[in-house]
Amino acid sequence: MSVAPSPAPDSQGPLRRDVRLLGAILGHVIREQEGQALFDAEERVRQTSRAGDTEAVKAIVEALPVDEQGRLVRAFSLYFQLANLAEQHHRIRRRRQYAVERRVAAESLDEAFQELDAAGISAGQLRDAARRVSLELVLTAHPTEATRRTVLTAQLEISELLHRLDDPQLSEPGRRDIEDALAEQITTLWQTDETRTKRPRVVDEIRHGLWFFEQSLFDVAPALVGDYRRRIPGAPLPLRFGSWIGGDQDGNPNAGP
Repeated sequence: MSVAPSPAPDSQGPLRRDVRLLGAILGHVIREQEGQALFDAEERVRQTSRAGDTEAVKAIVEALPVDEQGRLVRAFSLYFQLANLAEQHHRIRRRRQYAVERRVAAESLDEAFQELDAAGISAGQLRDAARRVSLELVLTAHPTEATRRTVLTAQLEISELLHRLDDPQLSEPGRRDIEDALAEQITTLWQTDETRTKRPRVVDEIRHGLWFFEQSLFDVAPALVGDYRRRIPGAPLPLRFGSWIGGDQDGNPNAGP
């Protein structure tokens, strides 16, 4: 008797699940906040776009009032933000699974050192090279990076809620609670203006830069350096931080020394 091989697991299945869920909740939020008409317009554009008929999409959008066009663009912008969050979470999910399976993740320190080992680089050569390694992360306050703190907080909450959805022991009531919390955060994103009504002050730029230390860099940087030094004992500290915040020296022709 022959046994058919088990089908390969769908590595993208959880990502598709998350994108569908976030898209469905966004649709509910749009209907609740703006009405059925905007949701119907968004669905017509989405389905027509999938068919590849760009002229028909253009006709649908042009037939809408200007303020409705703006809300339609915002609906798609928020959808893609949520899809990006789901993709980022999926990458973290895959890295955790790789760690459990003792697999080497792409673009990781483990992969880099694996390639160095395969190339026959000796421990002495690594120590010599480590003395010349320097990585400086520079925080800027460029307008394209100035996401509002309310938006950053909501995005962080959504990522945490997606992580909770991965719990294999999650009950159905627990799942409903998480979906309700996702709806709350997506409503916050919909109600928050993406652009500031007032010019940010330098102190606002500083608070924005510190956000990334508070939420990730304080934890991630020491772990990264620790992994690096385990492979190269005694290596000098390779990681430093810099800042252009408050300097406005990013090519603005109106700003001098």
